[in-house]
Amino acid sequence: MQHHITPGVLAAAAACALLLAGCGGDSGGQLDGGGAQIPDVSRIDLLASDARGMESVVLKDGAAFVSLSNSATQGTAVIKAALPLSSASNWTPVALGGCALGPVGDFIVRAPKLRMAGDTLWLIQPWTEGPDPAVQEHSACTMAAQAASFAPRDAGLRACNEYFCSTLDMSDIKLSGTRLYSNAGAGLNLFGSSDGGATWRVLRGQFDAMMCTHTSFQVVGERVLVGGECPLDFAFLEAYQLSADGLSLASQDKLALTVPALQNRNIQFIEQVGGAQRVFVGVEGGLLRSEDGGKSFKFVIHHPVEGGRIYPYVKSILALKGRPDTLVVSGFDKKNAKPYLAVSRDGGTSWQELSSMLPGYSQPPGGDTKAAIPTSLAEDAQGRVLITLNEREDGQGRLLQLTLGRR
Repeated sequence: MQHHITPGVLAAAAACALLLAGCGGDSGGQLDGGGAQIPDVSRIDLLASDARGMESVVLKDGAAFVSLSNSATQGTAVIKAALPLSSASNWTPVALGGCALGPVGDFIVRAPKLRMAGDTLWLIQPWTEGPDPAVQEHSACTMAAQAASFAPRDAGLRACNEYFCSTLDMSDIKLSGTRLYSNAGAGLNLFGSSDGGATWRVLRGQFDAMMCTHTSFQVVGERVLVGGECPLDFAFLEAYQLSADGLSLASQDKLALTVPALQNRNIQFIEQVGGAQRVFVGVEGGLLRSEDGGKSFKFVIHHPVEGGRIYPYVKSILALKGRPDTLVVSGFDKKNAKPYLAVSRDGGTSWQELSSMLPGYSQPPGGDTKAAIPTSLAEDAQGRVLITLNEREDGQGRLLQLTLGRR
């Protein structure tokens, strides 16, 4: 099976001209937490490209794994290359074990997400019921530590009523201690598993599909934070006490939270970052931060719903391991139909926007051109920041390396 990965699409000089802000120019001074020299100016390098969209990049067993969406002519795929990455890296396909989604056909483009939960790599995706019951798509698959291929892991997500059965799909999965949590079924749903996802218990919502978007969630100690938009245009951020086994709520009563007015700003993610007390919540038009374990939040990025210069959906966050107060966020500026990228060097108090460095930023909005959108962030062992970005929203995937400078 041929994969149209084209590493080294841009030569070094072209990359400097098209993608980089300040090519070269070492600082000659300050070092990061891993002992590497920090350059004066941030830059972005192109590592690989594909005609299909790139949904996520994760690191496992000394390799980088990238998931590719389907297209009109090709199914989904996962590819990998040994670390450290470069524009000359050799990308090879990963066996999907029956977990691939076919070409677009009569359906929209679908993109599998990759998530690490402990040593296990999860592939989660929006599956579709097919006409042949013997050959069905899967909503969740896993690759165990040192494994070479994926295997279906969605039997425990099969929900049946008196008329039909359906497999619930999720948009996120996280490990807390020995327990897995997922938002399978969307809406208000939050599930827990103590057996690696073989079976699931409902903490919140129902064991069935719901009409609203998937809930974002994060376990913080003995509490769980959940957020979303259900019903439509009514954003919420709530906290609940977990039971002793962590697989149910101790009470359906919400715990006290101090949160600024969200209006209709749907929650994009909830992540515990850089220590037990720091929690970030990405929202439409901003970013919330908590310094007390998710009990109170304040905006650290805040753009008005109407009338502002930009309106970014802050969809991903990454705290650098060697510099935990250095944070990178990415997303999509809805107002201007452009990709969004920003960095903070003080734990999230102040932010520098780097959006103009991204491929697709300068393309004119409207017409037949779809906006460029970053889809994921990751960091390798050497502190290199990796970004997946689709230059046409759901196609023309780019794998980028961000080198952060002092400015």
